[in-house]
Parts: sequence; structure tokens; C-alpha cells
Amino acid sequence: MPWLRETWPNPVFLNTSDAAAKGVKTGDTVKVFNAHGAVLRTASVSDILMPGCVGLPHGAWLDYDEDNKIDRAGADNVLCGGVTSGMGTSGYNNYNCDFVLYDGASLEPDCELPQRIVDLA
Repeated sequence: MPWLRETWPNPVFLNTSDAAAKGVKTGDTVKVFNAHGAVLRTASVSDILMPGCVGLPHGAWLDYDEDNKIDRAGADNVLCGGVTSGMGTSGYNNYNCDFVLYDGASLEPDCELPQRIVDLA
């Protein structure tokens, strides 16, 4: 729903001091990555997040760029790999990652992307 994507743009939340150290400010496109993969998101810089933490909301629909090996939608599962929590489920809320200011083209706002329709018939 484009109007929901406009209301909730699904940013990546970064601590102010961490972002400043890497030259990132609110609205910049950042690459969040680890050994399993990489995602792009628009930064939301704030003091409410502890230093050293990255807040990437769960639930984005994958938009994977095969050529650059980066998910443009910010799907946190890209960063999980095949690791489980030990209880047979993915522990998507506790993975190590890093971020950098992205040197490619800025992300289009999610609300401006074409609506996806799944035909279940």
C-alpha cells in the first residue's frame, strides 16, 4: 500500500555519535552489511538508540539487486544467513552488522515504487 509506505518509510535507525563518525545524517542512504549480505535504507539518526546499535525494522519485502548483491528494501533477513537461534527459528533481532554511507544512487522513497500485487489464483 503506497500510502502506508509513505506513512512509515522503513528507515534504519542509527545512533547520533556513530552516524557522525561515519559522515551520515538523517535522509542519507546507508548500506547495512555483514558476512551474510547487505541492505540499503535511508538513515534516521537519533540519540534514542544506544551507541554501537543499528535498528533495522523487520518485515520489508525483498527487492534484491542481483548485480550488486544488495537488497534495496531493507529486508533484515538478508543479514541473517542460515543461522538459527538454536530453537529452530531465525533470531532476526540480534545479528552483528556495520553500516557505511552508500556511495551509489540514493534510494527512491518506498511510497514512489510500483505497488506489488500477488495473484493467489
